[in-house]
Amino acid sequence: AVVSTQSTGGFKLTHIDATDSEITDVGSRYLRNAINLQHVSFAGCRFITDTTLPNLLSSAEAGSLLSLNLSRTNITLEAVEILAELTSLRRLNLTDCRFLVQHRELAREVLSTELKPCKVII
Repeated sequence: AVVSTQSTGGFKLTHIDATDSEITDVGSRYLRNAINLQHVSFAGCRFITDTTLPNLLSSAEAGSLLSLNLSRTNITLEAVEILAELTSLRRLNLTDCRFLVQHRELAREVLSTELKPCKVII
């Protein structure tokens, strides 16, 4: 599901729920200039990896990205550095990321320090 709001300048993409879809890192590149994103869910998207995250930086830098659900994706520990740059986040869900399971505590420690007051769920 995609939700947009209308403003005087047209439509602004604010929500994306791609839960359990077949979206890929390549497809996520179209989000690079979506500076009004507030809530994004890629939960259960098996083709989402660390490569997707830089595509969300423009929304975070604009201060609009509030929640990001990457549970059950192929995010790794290397993604933590990029996730730490998403300082507008207030909720981050990384549960059941199979490549992050072994490093759960380290990821939680780094993200909880860098993303205050974000609620980090790992």
